[in-house]
Formats: sequence, C-alpha cells, structure tokens
Amino acid sequence: MMAKCPVCETEYTPNEVETCSVCGYDLTPYPPTDEIPSGFWEKEKKRIAAAKRVWRLSQSQVESAQLIVSHLQSQLDETTRKIEGFTQSQSQLESQIEAIASSQLRSLPRLESQIEAIASSQLRSLPRLESQIEAIASSQLQSQSQIEAIASSQLQSQSQIEAIASQLQSITEAVQETPIVSSSSGFDYTKLNRLLKSGNWKAADQETAKMMLAVAGKTQGGYLYKDDIKNFPCEDLRIIDGLWVKHSNGHFGFSIQKQIYINCGGKPDGSHPGNTIWYRFLDEVGWRVNNRWLSWSELTFSLREAPVGHLPAISRHLEAVRVHRGLYRGYLWLLFIISLFDNCNL
Repeated sequence: MMAKCPVCETEYTPNEVETCSVCGYDLTPYPPTDEIPSGFWEKEKKRIAAAKRVWRLSQSQVESAQLIVSHLQSQLDETTRKIEGFTQSQSQLESQIEAIASSQLRSLPRLESQIEAIASSQLRSLPRLESQIEAIASSQLQSQSQIEAIASSQLQSQSQIEAIASQLQSITEAVQETPIVSSSSGFDYTKLNRLLKSGNWKAADQETAKMMLAVAGKTQGGYLYKDDIKNFPCEDLRIIDGLWVKHSNGHFGFSIQKQIYINCGGKPDGSHPGNTIWYRFLDEVGWRVNNRWLSWSELTFSLREAPVGHLPAISRHLEAVRVHRGLYRGYLWLLFIISLFDNCNL
C-alpha cells in the first residue's frame, strides 16, 4: 500500500525508503505508539508544518524562475527570427549587387564605343558621361552603406542573443543553487549563508556559535556540553556544516574537521583516545602553534591562509579556562560534535 510524504505529498512505499526522493524529508517510520513520549505529536505537527512552508516557498521560487526563463526564451526566439530576416535581406542585396555588376560588364563594350564616339566628336558629350559615372559610383556607395548597416544590425542582434543567454544561465544557476536555509524546527540560517557566501569567515564563526546555542536552547549564552550536543537536531547540524563546506569549497566545516581527526588517529564516535592524537589534530588544523594553544582572536580568518579545517572554531568557546589534563573546555565541543556526526550517520 502506497503512502504520501507529509511535506510534498509524493507517493512512496512504506518501510522501503527512509528519505523522500523529492523534498528529502525523513520518512523513517514512527516507533510504536506506547513508546512515544507525551507531547511528541504536537511537536511533530509543528515540525511538518514548518517543513511544508519551506517546501512551498522553494517551489514558488522555482516556478517564478521558470516563468522568467520562458519569457527570455520567447525573446530569444524573436531575435533569432529577426536575424534570419536580416540574413535573407543580405542575400537579396548581394544578388542585386551581382546583377548590377553583370549588367555593367555587359554594357562595357557599348560604353567603350560611346567613349570613342565622344572622342571622335571632340568630347562634346564628356560632361554627360561624367554625370553617368558619378551616378553609378553613388549607387555603389549606397549599396555598400546598406551592406554595412545590415552587418551592424547583425552584430547588435548577436549581442542581444549573448545577453539573453547570460541571463538564462544566471537564472538557471540561481534556481539550481538556491539553498534551503531554514530547518524544520524553525531556525533560519539566511544570515549565516550570506556571511559565508561573502567570505566574512570571522562573523560567520560568531553567527555559527550563536545559532548552535539557540538550537541547543542556550538563549542566554553559555557553552555547549555533551548532553547539549547529544540532543542537537541532526538536520540543523547538516545545514550548518553544509553551508560551511559549500562556500569554502571543502576547506572548512565540521565534517572536514571530523575527517582530519580520524586521519590523526581519532575514533569516529568522538571518544578521546589520548592527548597525543588530540595535540596532533590541534597542530593539523592550526589551533595550536609551537605547543601553544591559540585564543579565538589569534585564529586566521582567511580562506587562502588558514589551514584546512581551521574553521568553524565557535568563537567564545575557545576563550574558556583550562581544565582537566591541560585541555581547554572550548576544544571539548568538537569531540561531542564528532560523536553526533556518528549518531546522525553523517
């Protein structure tokens, strides 16, 4: 028996797919009713309603872009028809020029006879002949001007075609790359997307810390601890990490830091195997230089100069005091996030 996605209403076979093929919504079946805590269904309804709003907004943007593309395609077709008309006119004009040239060649012997007659009659008709020659020359100049005008018109039409093609390309890219920067839980990452897209890495790191605290319910500030990260929504983590990776071309992001940590000998579940591996990771991402931990203000907020995985550093967290075994409290959040990636299968 088929079911429908609660967000985009796409049909699917229950228990055979985990994610909607159209909108990407999580279709994992709910657990038995007696295992669902009280209040879950109200939260689930709100989450689905928020996802529907995001889906409808994205579909509206796509439809608007498609209308613009259709309009520009009509303009392109009209311009193409004009060019074809100009081409036909040019062909006709060339035929006329060839006919004139052929006529002139046929009349050349007669003209020579006339010239000889004029010469023999002491050039009495010379002024009239000069007028004829000037008329022919003027006619040729006019024909040349027409040819140049047609050529200029064709160049203008070509420029219009290129401009339309450029607009079509820009619209197509905008439609394909328009990110959904709102999570189903209602958090909007538009500002973070804008800061990352503009390359303002320092402000983006501060915005990331602000958003993560908000998602974790720390509206009055504070730090992220293990329980906060453990309950952090996978969807919001995926959006935040995706924006960092996308706009840095794979240079920054939590998933990048996780891979570096594993390459240094760490475990995918974020467990701490010892200070040696941890220090190796800190040196690799540039958070420790010459055996000295850097404060957040000493970090490098440059895509060209910063090591791979240098950001995000979650601003305020790197300013915390030293704690057990010489580690900084600010660095512990990354171990928790790595374990969350493992829990979320990211």
